[in-house]
Amino acid sequence: MKKFAILFAMLAAMTAAQAQVTVFGTMDAGFTTGKAPGVKDSSTSFTSGGMTTSNIGLKGTEDLGRGTKAVFEVSSFLNNGNGATLGGTTANMWTRSAFVGLGNDRLGTVTLGRQSNPSFLPTILFNAYGDSGAYGPLWHATYFGNTGNPATRVFNDTAWDNAAVYTSPKMGGATFSVAGSKNAAGNNTGANVLWFQGPVGLTAYWQETRVNSSGSFQTDIFTGNGNKPAVAKGVGASYDAKVAKLFATYQETDSDSLKMKGKTTQVSARVPVGAGNILAEVATSKFNNAGVKKDFNEWALGYDHNLSKRTDVYATVGRTSVTGVGVGETFGVGLRHRF
Repeated sequence: MKKFAILFAMLAAMTAAQAQVTVFGTMDAGFTTGKAPGVKDSSTSFTSGGMTTSNIGLKGTEDLGRGTKAVFEVSSFLNNGNGATLGGTTANMWTRSAFVGLGNDRLGTVTLGRQSNPSFLPTILFNAYGDSGAYGPLWHATYFGNTGNPATRVFNDTAWDNAAVYTSPKMGGATFSVAGSKNAAGNNTGANVLWFQGPVGLTAYWQETRVNSSGSFQTDIFTGNGNKPAVAKGVGASYDAKVAKLFATYQETDSDSLKMKGKTTQVSARVPVGAGNILAEVATSKFNNAGVKKDFNEWALGYDHNLSKRTDVYATVGRTSVTGVGVGETFGVGLRHRF
């Protein structure tokens, strides 16, 4: 971490005079007790990134005039337990993000580098547990969860390498993004749209993945299978009724390599109580993998208490059942601080 501190100090010193540069991140740590489906005995472990994967980064903008600005961001995922970076198949320092771009108030923004794929924002913005990799049922059904759901291999990772992304300016409450990832073995492509107006939110996305991401913790289903396409698509909605914010999503996956089709439905609610929120979420996945059918059912219930605008403590319980495998349980507590 000493190298990290020196590097951040050098970057900040070199750029501060020319651009607005911000150090940002999240530190999230706690403990989890439980067992995965099919495992006999439970265990307790230190958990890094229970509600949000711990991360640290630099981002900045430079005003170029006439409503145009340059933007950049580099950020790394961290393990709070031992201070190591998290990098998937390769231990890249800037696995979370590494991009540069140009933005214009009227024309939109183009960014180049490693950045979120089209499914990421529609997923984390439309469920009560957000981007909780340890406890969120929709996350476990979409990305690298702890249930063994093969449908998550279709999504592969939350970000793409070598990506170019165009994001439109807001138009009547809506923004859309178009993404392409250029790689020697093939190209990843996709798009999404987000619309928020008053208490209502809507989203949709489509993406086709042909190349494994260097940041992925998933099994690579592309390199050894001729880089056949894996398609994921979904829709989502939210409604803030004040007494509760409600979420619902539906997504489908289709992989030529796995000969697998999957469908996931999720409903959840975030209910304000006291200085925090009750979180409740249920996700159900049904898939057919070369004729083998399985259901993955998971629910989670928790409370997230705000100590301040940037610091919160949480506790959550959950249960997962998998056809032909068994049942798993989870109980977790943690502390999260954003800066």
